[in-house]
Amino acid sequence: MGTQQQNLTPAESATGSYSLQVCAVIDETFDARSLVLEIPPTLRERFRYKPGQFLSFRVPCAGKLLTRCYSMASSPLSDSLPKVTVKRVKGGRVSNWMNEVQVGDWLEVLPPAGHFCLDEEQSVDRPLVLFGGGSGITPVFSILKSVLRSSRRPIKLIYANRDEASVIFKDELCQLIKAHPDQLHVVHVLDSVQGFLTDAQVCHLLRGSAGGDYFICGPGPFMDTVERTLLGLGEAAERIHVERFASPPDPDELLAEATLARAAALGSKCEALIVELDGQPHEIACHPGDTLLQSCKAAGLDVPSSCEEGFCGACMCVVQEGEIQLARNDVLSPKELAEGWTLACQSRPTGGRVRLKFPD
Repeated sequence: MGTQQQNLTPAESATGSYSLQVCAVIDETFDARSLVLEIPPTLRERFRYKPGQFLSFRVPCAGKLLTRCYSMASSPLSDSLPKVTVKRVKGGRVSNWMNEVQVGDWLEVLPPAGHFCLDEEQSVDRPLVLFGGGSGITPVFSILKSVLRSSRRPIKLIYANRDEASVIFKDELCQLIKAHPDQLHVVHVLDSVQGFLTDAQVCHLLRGSAGGDYFICGPGPFMDTVERTLLGLGEAAERIHVERFASPPDPDELLAEATLARAAALGSKCEALIVELDGQPHEIACHPGDTLLQSCKAAGLDVPSSCEEGFCGACMCVVQEGEIQLARNDVLSPKELAEGWTLACQSRPTGGRVRLKFPD
C-alpha cells in the first residue's frame, strides 16, 4: 500500500513533499475514511495549518506520480494531529488508492496550503453559515470545530448528503451539538428525502442568518446553487467563500503544456520583477521562460505554493502592475481574474516590468 520507508529522517523530497506516517485510520462511512498523520517534532512548524486548509499528496499510480488535494477535517485548536478524509470516487485512481492505506504506511505529503480560511478578527460579530455537500464537509468541519473552541459566535451548518448512511462525522457532529446547544445549529438535507438542494430551499434555510460569513464546499452544482442564491439575496461577495478542487491532468500532459507555455514566453524579457511578500518588496531576477514561482524560488523567497500544477490555488497572488501569461487555471473564477489574481506556478511575465503581491 503506502510507500514503506525505513529511513525516518523527515527530509524534503525533490518534489517538495515530506514522508509522513499514518498513525490512525477511521472508517467514517461505507465509502469514506479518515487518515491521521504523525508529524515529527522537526516538521511541526512546517505543518502548522489554519482551519479550512488542505494537504496535497503525491501518489504513485501506474508508473506516474499523481497529485491530489484533501482538506483537513481536524482543527488545529482541538486536535493534536492533522486528519484528512477521503471519499471513494467511482473510477478515482487516487481516492481508491487512499482508501486502501493502512496504519504504518508512509505517504508523500506537501505542507498545508489554501485560502479557504476565516478571519475571525474581522468577523467575530457576524453569524457563521457553513454549507457542506458530501465530502465537502471536511474543510467547513475544521472551521466549525475551531470556532466552537475559540468564540461564542452563532454557527449554522447546512449539510447535504445522498442519504443518512452517507453522512460523514455523524457521531462527532451529534456530540458537538450536545456540547454547544445554544451556539451550533445543524440542518441535514438528504437527497433521498428532500431531493437536490434548490434556490428556494437555500433561501428558507438562510432565514435569520443575513449579513453573515459564508463558507461553501461540495459538488459543483451544490456550490453554484448556494453561491447564486446568496448573491441574489444581496449578500456581500467578499463574505462568500467557495472551495473548489479539480483533479489535474497526468504528469506527461502537464509537462507538454508547460513546455509549450515556456516556449511561448521565451521571447519576453522581464527587466524588473517586484514581489511583495509579508509586506516587504523584493526586486528579483526573472529568466526568460521561467514562471513567477520559479523566479521567486530561485531568488530564495519562501512564497506560498503546493501542487505547482495550477489546480490548488496555494500560490495565488495579485498582479499589481505589468502583464503576465497564465498557462493553466483550474481554480480562479472570472471575478478573481478580473481583480488581478493569478497563479504564480502557471504565470510568466510578458512585459518589461511586473509587480506581484502575495496575501499576508
